Amino acid sequence: MVTGISEGTISKLMELFDFDTKAIASSVGCTAGTLNRWRRGEQIPSKEYLERLELLDAFLYQVQKSLRSRRRSREWFDARIPALGNRTPRDVFLSGNLAHLVVYLGQHDRL
Repeated sequence: MVTGISEGTISKLMELFDFDTKAIASSVGCTAGTLNRWRRGEQIPSKEYLERLELLDAFLYQVQKSLRSRRRSREWFDARIPALGNRTPRDVFLSGNLAHLVVYLGQHDRL
């Protein structure tokens, strides 16, 4: 398990948004192999990556708090949002700008 994030965050995100390891790794800025080594406990992420992994945890928390259902989460994730530069949250997530999504969700209790 990766130190610095809640148990199952990566697995929950993979299930919720039909991600593979490569997509999650892309959002964190590492390779799928590195992410898998962290998950197996074979390698410990640096401080920089721990901060990015913690943003994954914060993102999942905000999605669950604001959207409350898998269907609504998926609809929101693929909708173009003006406040995100008319990009989809999926595009922002995959570009690695997790902090922007966490802030956006934190400003909107219910979507």
